[in-house]
Amino acid sequence: MSLKEVRESLRAWAASGARAGVATLVRVRRSAPRPPGARFAASDKGAIAGSVSSGCVEGDLYEHIQQVLAAGQPRLVSYKITDEQAIEVGLACGGEIDVLVSGFDPESEVWSALGPVSSEEDAVVLVTGVSEPVRARQLLIRSNGGRVGTLGQKELDDRAEEATRSLFDTGGTELLELDDPAATLFAEGFLPPPRLAIVGATPVAVALSHLASYMGIAVTVIDPRETFAHPERFPDADKVIHTWPEEGLDAIGLDRYWGVVVLAHDRKLDVPALQAGLKAGCIYVGQIGGRRTQGLRREALAELGVPEDQIERIHGPIGLDIGAETP
Repeated sequence: MSLKEVRESLRAWAASGARAGVATLVRVRRSAPRPPGARFAASDKGAIAGSVSSGCVEGDLYEHIQQVLAAGQPRLVSYKITDEQAIEVGLACGGEIDVLVSGFDPESEVWSALGPVSSEEDAVVLVTGVSEPVRARQLLIRSNGGRVGTLGQKELDDRAEEATRSLFDTGGTELLELDDPAATLFAEGFLPPPRLAIVGATPVAVALSHLASYMGIAVTVIDPRETFAHPERFPDADKVIHTWPEEGLDAIGLDRYWGVVVLAHDRKLDVPALQAGLKAGCIYVGQIGGRRTQGLRREALAELGVPEDQIERIHGPIGLDIGAETP
């Protein structure tokens, strides 16, 4: 989400005493340079941050932001990006975009709660009113059911929470056209940073740790064998834990936003790790190994009472068959 692109600038401007406004891309028709959720911010001192169109409309949006700061009323601005403009920014065809322009309030309780979202342990959904009379009103919904802010009516808050539940699993954005009560809302799902638990400090684990870290995923390696699970072998991992899988996975607070990859090739490590990953509802549970190993691990889980539909969630063999002989 491009909220990160403007967040620090907004904080700095507020700290310096400057007033600021934010333009949020809420709808795209055909194609556009950036997806819904992109943001462009500007201060009353002339500073800017972020982008909603890679340069096509930012100049005009800057003027809209200044007008909103002067008048105090948010507005919805629509643009048609012509084919000529699209070519300039590298698109094959033009499109139409709707942008919500509003003032930025650094004292907003929603902003205060959303501020550290990049380090949140739980997912949150930010709902912003697009249509009148709820335009620019905001409601922050936490995955545990807590809410901050309001769209102005409890009935609408409840309806928004019900309509955005899927974003706690998928993230992304959605434009909601509600009939009862009537309102157009823009919803954004912010998921916790991607996290991966690797069980088994094997050579494949070393390669996977490096790749996952490069992709921006926080990596934890778990293996009771200190000789193998040595920090020097895993310089890219955030944590290297020397303990049994069930203990290590419990210690890191395994939940549905984690991925678990089991690389140990050892039943004593594999089965407890798979069981823990399935029980926590992890977004990804993978087991390395051929058909015989896969079958044996699944039989062991079934003997422990793990439901068949859960066992079927295991990805195995994991990875892509590219004919490699090394990690």
